[in-house]
Amino acid sequence: MSLLAIETAHDLCGVALFGNSGLEALDDQVSPRRHNEILALMVQRLLAKADYKVSDLDGIALSIGPGSYTGLRVGMSYIKGLAFAYDLPVIPVPTLPALLEGEQIEQPDWIATWSHGQNVYTMQIGENGHWSAVRYMGWDEFIQHAAGQTVAGYHLDRFQPHLDISVVEICPSAAKVGKFALARRLAPVPDLATLVCAYHHEFEARLSCYVNSGSK
Repeated sequence: MSLLAIETAHDLCGVALFGNSGLEALDDQVSPRRHNEILALMVQRLLAKADYKVSDLDGIALSIGPGSYTGLRVGMSYIKGLAFAYDLPVIPVPTLPALLEGEQIEQPDWIATWSHGQNVYTMQIGENGHWSAVRYMGWDEFIQHAAGQTVAGYHLDRFQPHLDISVVEICPSAAKVGKFALARRLAPVPDLATLVCAYHHEFEARLSCYVNSGSK
């Protein structure tokens, strides 16, 4: 099976290619707010390097959120264009659990990633190893819930010192997205038209005031 995996839910923009032998090519770049500029070029270069064409692919795995609103939309728009044009199935991959794929660490109690400001997206380990639903909350509220426990997460270093919790920093990767989809044999979405980003939080527009001193 030839699978293209894409990660755009964070400041990292990543693409990975999987074949019958596993991971064949990977390109992860930390490029905040540049996903729309570089994603298509990254895919083109990756496929060319591996001597693949889009028509050779059997499917696409996409990290669907939560994460950066803009990054998620860029990834979703791009893969839908490819999928519709080449009739490719798309496998939606939950962003937070995929962060742990392949990590050689003990099972954490929580997984979290920075959203913006003082806010994070979180999931808690439940019974039988199942993760809870995604929760969006402020950092102060989160550390009350996670006090005395272990948290694996991305970009949590901005909240140092980590009061009352043990934090293990982990990083996103397109390779993790693909491995997560393949290891769990996730199914493609039945109707591509219904596939949407999993924001888990409403977008809040930020308004700024611009004063033109030369205006009359």
